[in-house]
Amino acid sequence: MTSPLPTGITTAGVDALPVEIAILDAEGTITLVNEAWRRFADENHGTHGRYWMGENYLEICRRAHADPLAAAAVEGIEAALGGDDGPFRLEYPCHSPDEHRWYAMEVSGFDADGSRYAVVAHINITERKLAELRSTARERQLETLLTVLTHDIRNPLNVIEGYADLLATDLDHADEAARIRRAALRIAEITEATLSFSQSGALSTVSPVRIEEVAREAWTRVDDAAASLTVVNPPTIHGDRRLLIQLFERLFQNSVEHGSTGPRTAHGDNTEPGGTNGEAPPDPDAGGDPAITVGSLPDGFYVEDDGPGIPEEIREVAVVADFSTRGTDGLGLAIVQSIVQAHGGTLTITDAVGGGARFEIRGIDVAPV
Repeated sequence: MTSPLPTGITTAGVDALPVEIAILDAEGTITLVNEAWRRFADENHGTHGRYWMGENYLEICRRAHADPLAAAAVEGIEAALGGDDGPFRLEYPCHSPDEHRWYAMEVSGFDADGSRYAVVAHINITERKLAELRSTARERQLETLLTVLTHDIRNPLNVIEGYADLLATDLDHADEAARIRRAALRIAEITEATLSFSQSGALSTVSPVRIEEVAREAWTRVDDAAASLTVVNPPTIHGDRRLLIQLFERLFQNSVEHGSTGPRTAHGDNTEPGGTNGEAPPDPDAGGDPAITVGSLPDGFYVEDDGPGIPEEIREVAVVADFSTRGTDGLGLAIVQSIVQAHGGTLTITDAVGGGARFEIRGIDVAPV
């Protein structure tokens, strides 16, 4: 049978921990603090007698009655002392005149010698919070930059398209005019796709969304009259309607562009003499008009087509930004991946029954029937 550790060793062990720790009795009274706690008090509050030993932690928090974080701390500590082993965690700012700091308070309850106690630890998370703030600031700057660029690029593109239309009236230069116009439209598509990608990772409004409705709305934006869409037993999920429409639009566009052997995959719009803009030749085995199906999964939904499919060796990189095999913007499936992740789900690419690509979106919040 293991003998209990001597009190001196236990105290020394608590003192060796690098985070500020206080142990409270069943009433919330501070019975023990460690060296890190005492050091923090000396550096920030001046010497405070016995470092609040013997004072009631709950009462100290309650004095800040207008502070919702203090109220949350009281609730968490009371739960731990009441029998909840926790841990309870609360993040809060703790700025000083010299620096900005953030801490996480973690509370765990435990029993010893027939009495109830709680250990309260304060962990410095400043580096992580500053990294998060820098990341958020960079994201906002990038989104602003992309929005401005999209607007500024659109103006000269309108001029290019206008002159291309004017040039098209000259039959001797109709082909050149068509190429200029297609190149301008291509630039516009890439610009819009880049902006969409920057905005695809954040949900704005979450509400019950019927998959059939957003799928059919996205279908109206697909430029292929010969393709067909079938929706089978679609679920309702909790999500961002705007982003879900974009998700389906991207998946449909991927299936149409990669599965069809029609003119849109065969024209190979050249952007310079002798160039093919990265366009792959049409797949002779891809069949004719694409047929796309949207269906239900126990924890999500799927989209599949009857095209040539996506080779297994490139499925993982197919959802990476800038990956493309056909001269497209390379953002379509990356945007889909980002939207799925924003909804807390996962995207898996596999084979459709009978051939073709199948995109399974799982782990999202499916509304009860």
